[in-house]
Amino acid sequence: MSVPALSVQQPASEPPAAARLPLRELLPTGTWRMLVGAGMVAGVVASFTHFGFTGYAVVGAVFVPTLVLLTAIDVQHRLLPNVIVLPAAVLVGLILAASDPRTFLGHLAAAAAAGGFFFAFSAFFPGALGMGDTKLVFLLGLALGGRVLGAIFLAFVAVLVAALYIIAKRGAAARKETIPFGPFLALGGLVAFFLG
Repeated sequence: MSVPALSVQQPASEPPAAARLPLRELLPTGTWRMLVGAGMVAGVVASFTHFGFTGYAVVGAVFVPTLVLLTAIDVQHRLLPNVIVLPAAVLVGLILAASDPRTFLGHLAAAAAAGGFFFAFSAFFPGALGMGDTKLVFLLGLALGGRVLGAIFLAFVAVLVAALYIIAKRGAAARKETIPFGPFLALGGLVAFFLG
């Protein structure tokens, strides 16, 4: 999804051309690929360093690199591909269910509530949020449980700051410019995962 400088909006007519590209063409290339790869590896290492050899660290070993990769794709193509988000959500859910079945239902409920809210918002305000954002929020809820609210709040604060910065720098005409929302959701998710 793309967020204009002051309002949340996305063209609703048809999916972006990038949505029709195969995954290999959406992946970062060149130096960008090396940076994203390094970020993904660093995310796995950070997860095990922070949480030890636990089930939640294994969740992080899937969750964190996924957020890094989705950020890179959304910045470049304004797209959060299902072929990445959905398998990651399934894998995170399976790891949680196997490693800590007592908390799995709570995480699933948080994912359903947060994803459901974003889905309803998208349905009532067509073009306001993309379905990719909704699915990403479901993934955040699954990995974070109740901390997903803090992640979403941080994402909205960060996108507001970015929007105000763009307007201050480029003037009132910048209100029609858009910025991808996925990286802000990823930022909120990473902060909540490691510090929440």
